[in-house]
Amino acid sequence: MRVKIRNNYDDKYRLTISLPAAPMELYDMLDRIGADNHYCNVYMNIDDERIPKVMQDGGFYDDIFRMNLLAQRLEEMPPADTAGFTAVLYDHEEYNLTDLLLVTYGLDAYPIYPCKNYAELGEIVIDNNMIPEVEKCPDELIPYLDKEAVGRCAAGRFKGVFAGGYYCEVADFTPPDMKITINRPKRNEFQVLMGTDERSAQWYALPYRDSPSGMKIFDLHSPLPKLKTSDDLSKLNEVAERISELDSYDLVKVKAIMESNYYRGTGGALTALDELGEYQFDKRIRSNADFGREYLRRQLPDALDLSILSDEEFESVGSRIIERKGCFLTSYGALSGPGQELYSAITVSNEEELEEVTEVCLT
Repeated sequence: MRVKIRNNYDDKYRLTISLPAAPMELYDMLDRIGADNHYCNVYMNIDDERIPKVMQDGGFYDDIFRMNLLAQRLEEMPPADTAGFTAVLYDHEEYNLTDLLLVTYGLDAYPIYPCKNYAELGEIVIDNNMIPEVEKCPDELIPYLDKEAVGRCAAGRFKGVFAGGYYCEVADFTPPDMKITINRPKRNEFQVLMGTDERSAQWYALPYRDSPSGMKIFDLHSPLPKLKTSDDLSKLNEVAERISELDSYDLVKVKAIMESNYYRGTGGALTALDELGEYQFDKRIRSNADFGREYLRRQLPDALDLSILSDEEFESVGSRIIERKGCFLTSYGALSGPGQELYSAITVSNEEELEEVTEVCLT
């Protein structure tokens, strides 16, 4: 399932993603669009043939973990249930995301047959004596029945529809009476599949206080996208312990530092953590134009109306100032150079440099 997620209605805070995904990947997606990770709610538009176009266009404002569960449920459903799911939505385009999830749990009670048209349905109806007219028909006349007409009769009587190569009698569908609970892992938690061998390996949460010995790592779910594998359990545990102490802002800042410096693995993570205090970070910035606008807002007099500048001019200013100051524009936000301030004024030492900066702000 492809889904476009947005922090708000502004498309500059957006990603197009494929679901289902691992929980840590979902948290990282939220970081990349600057969403509030406490509630995990974002605007979502689904691009999937199983979902009616009106639902795709209208979208949902909901928990991304709930959408991930829907994608997982649809991926695991057999073809017959997938067809039933689509058929239910033909008459229920007003359903919200919770309703869609309930549909995936409530299809067992409804007849769904593999057939593509009325003729094939008619054959099933005849073979199983599904309507009184067929049941009362003498055996010697059965071969002469119009299968298509029988199929149309049965479909009209039972209000069935065709979807995805199946005939589905779901017109009277009622969502099951159940509550769906979404369990999310801790955002800063590392989850490691480890043991003495792969067959006996189990999932553990890091940091692991008991310092296990003789354990090998077979899989890793990490809140840091640049740390997907590790052979050194002690270093990985150190990273996990230090990450667990960070708030949401600093965790995203660590990701930005790793991305801007091409840091990888446990060594890169530890280096980024050591350098955390050397950088300034603004997770609101998503483009050169964003940076140029914010930089000029801070440096120029409040009385100056910045609306006189176009997006292209902010883009030009932002790009040149980022290059001049040695800043980084990451997928998580804007990061200063090490030991630098993100929005400090560019100092000039002579008239030539002054003219250059003036040109940056005016061209």
